Amino acid sequence: MRRYALVSAALLALGAPAAAWALTQGPNDGTLVVKDGTAPKGVPVVTLVITGAAIGHITNYATIVIDDTTTNDPYGPEVTNSDWHKDVSDTATKWGGTNMKFRAVGGTYKITIYGSDVDLSAVGRGVVTLAGMPDTPSGDGTYSLNGDPARSLPATPTGKLTIGAPANG
Repeated sequence: MRRYALVSAALLALGAPAAAWALTQGPNDGTLVVKDGTAPKGVPVVTLVITGAAIGHITNYATIVIDDTTTNDPYGPEVTNSDWHKDVSDTATKWGGTNMKFRAVGGTYKITIYGSDVDLSAVGRGVVTLAGMPDTPSGDGTYSLNGDPARSLPATPTGKLTIGAPANG
């Protein structure tokens, strides 16, 4: 009987973190995938505001600005392989370099990426503006929003596209 109680307690202890994580995942969450995104100099490929998670990789030279608006965030954003970085406000940091990888998980973030060969995956709720090359009907990257089929990045920046469904509907 004591062994049964010990095994039950251990399973409960292991199941609690998984249950807590599952409660944070909502039926209204959506997805965004950008593959090989490229935009003209000075135009962001992606401007993403999301409550959820985003991970990515940029092969060619790029700059990333991540504004972490979650107060007391124990899981702040991480960027690796940057050549430089600087704080641009109390909550935002800018990184530059080639072959950078980044992640921003478990909070609310505004992520702006300038450059080429941008790959990004995000899940949660929010909005995104996307742009590709104006004179390139293909080859400037693709995106998929909320599980839809992949499409070429638009020649001019989109309006704000919704990721996921509103929390009330």
